Amino acid sequence: MKIYIAASYRHLHAVQLFQQCLEHELPGVEILDWTRLATPPADLTAVQRREWMDTDHGGKVFAFCEEACGGADLVIYFGQSGQDAGVEVGLARAAGVPVLGILGPLEAPGLMLHGSVSLWVRDIPAAWACIASMACCVWRDAPQPDACASCRSEKICNMAPAASGVDV
Repeated sequence: MKIYIAASYRHLHAVQLFQQCLEHELPGVEILDWTRLATPPADLTAVQRREWMDTDHGGKVFAFCEEACGGADLVIYFGQSGQDAGVEVGLARAAGVPVLGILGPLEAPGLMLHGSVSLWVRDIPAAWACIASMACCVWRDAPQPDACASCRSEKICNMAPAASGVDV
């Protein structure tokens, strides 16, 4: 299962920790990791780091993120994030990729972001439970409509027969 995490650079450390946990603890999870591409050189000043972040060197970061959002099995939105993460959610939605949204502690998503996310959860443990239920699903290779309909992850599982916005 290929997973992409759409998040603000402000959440860099949380994203990296979450990615490591997913990859190391759940079977078959592959992280499409933007953090390696979007990390400025360590010797830059704060002003230079900001300038570096606002420049897409040869379009590499955009191209990677665009392809990852459209080619993932699941995109996770880490709230509260900014414009770029919202665009990534839109790219995923347009490509038919389900999006799991983790609300920020004070977040009230606007109309478009709210509607583009397939399933909203309030915190990391709830997101983890949904992802784990998909990664460890006994029906993964042969989805069963009855079993999938009662699963907490049905709305974000690209294997579930009734997953919203996804052609199976």
